[in-house]
Amino acid sequence: MAEESIQRQRPLRGPWLVVFVLLTLAGLFLAINHLFNLRFFVGFVLLENRYLYLLLATFFSSAFLLFPAGKETGARVPWYDVVLFFAALACSCYFAWHGERMVREAWEFQAPAFAVGVGVVLWLLLLEGARRTGGWSLALILLVFSLYPVYAGSLPGPIAGFSLSFADTIGYQTASVEAVLGIPMRVFGNLLIGFVLFGVALHVTGAGRFFTSFAMALLGNVRGGTAKVAIVASGLFGTMSGSSVSNVLSVGTVTIPAMKRTGFRPEDAAAVEANAGSGGVLTPPVMGAVAFVMASVLSIPYLQVAAAAAVPAFLFYVSLFLQVDAYAAKYHIRGLPRAELPSVATSLREGWFYALAFAVLIFLLVYLRQEALAPFYATGLLLLLAMIRKESRWTFSRALSFVISGGHILAELVTVLAAVGLLIGGLTVTGVIGTITSDLIRIAGGNVTALVLLTAVACFILGTGLTITASYIFLAIMVAPALVQQGMNPMAVHLFILYWAVLSEITPPVALSVV
Repeated sequence: MAEESIQRQRPLRGPWLVVFVLLTLAGLFLAINHLFNLRFFVGFVLLENRYLYLLLATFFSSAFLLFPAGKETGARVPWYDVVLFFAALACSCYFAWHGERMVREAWEFQAPAFAVGVGVVLWLLLLEGARRTGGWSLALILLVFSLYPVYAGSLPGPIAGFSLSFADTIGYQTASVEAVLGIPMRVFGNLLIGFVLFGVALHVTGAGRFFTSFAMALLGNVRGGTAKVAIVASGLFGTMSGSSVSNVLSVGTVTIPAMKRTGFRPEDAAAVEANAGSGGVLTPPVMGAVAFVMASVLSIPYLQVAAAAAVPAFLFYVSLFLQVDAYAAKYHIRGLPRAELPSVATSLREGWFYALAFAVLIFLLVYLRQEALAPFYATGLLLLLAMIRKESRWTFSRALSFVISGGHILAELVTVLAAVGLLIGGLTVTGVIGTITSDLIRIAGGNVTALVLLTAVACFILGTGLTITASYIFLAIMVAPALVQQGMNPMAVHLFILYWAVLSEITPPVALSVV
């Protein structure tokens, strides 16, 4: 899920690793307390804006410890990253402390001068965090659109909007529930954390090996079997992880060497796994972060998004399967000998508890409608059942790996989601979204096909430099309303954008699944 390129992260050691683990545990405690309504903070009003700012303090500040400013990947944290870490922590805590006052005095429209100054620092930190996690393209786009209210009044008619001063813009961006604390951040705080933990628990307990073993037992000996195993195993793992990178890391370590052994060229083996892994974001019931954002944008339960995505996800993997079969037939690539493959019974006997945890998750999502709490219960059950087998049993090192891996993903996610909120805030406060929608319809001459092609091309271009989340949110705000106004089904429109946004996982130069 997210957005999670381990290669770009600094391997923390010593005291900084301790700080990172403690902050991650603090953030998880805040989320569990908030979602389960445990009321640990008796006598202290933990408004939603306070809760979200505290999540920024625990997870966003860690991004400056994890992601280096340049290409250096050493374990040492330089002094300037320490400064940025404490600055992010201080700014987030400042706004969290004044959360109730912000609501009472409407800081998004009339923030005090000192709050504006803190807001400027937080704005700059978010831009730098976006650059480190999403690249220069994302940072530059956010810079332009976060300051859009400052110069919107000076632009020509079609793209002109309501103008604000720089101070008022910063106040709105950092204090409004339509900007940094907008839909992406609220989705993170209220829905996404549990699903991330569930995906990490699967990865740490070895679910990738189970799904690969099961797929090997079914298809390992057929024509092009190892590539088909990669597709089926990635599809199965994707139903639970919702993350393309985790998918590739968990399944690809087994399937890519196996594909090379049976005759696939190294680049073809890697391409098959990267494409199959990217489908994990599309595969319900646990989809990527974008699906949760989509549910909030459409104001519908997440379960409806997951149900609607089931058929497209199935067709995605069927198309990959057929292409691999044709490739194997052309180059006469055979499968592995049956004697080298595990049996279906053995695979199920070793990994039945993954299926049980998955069934519990489905039950809680579908029948009890516990979208926010279901992944926490499923994760707890998985962690408990994993103790049965020695290979998946929890040790201190495995538990530490669980916290660290979860913290890595959550830090990157919260940085991207909070930063993308700047784009939403800049477009919302200027009132320019409705104008852009009308202009797009006029440019396309009212032709729905032209609008659809325009959307696909725009998403493909954005995907060359942005992450899935940033690509989707940008087009969901700018283009989706135009397609919906032309009579297209809103769910179909947003799933179409999601599919093209997912291609950013395999589109150079970002291509996280490939890297």
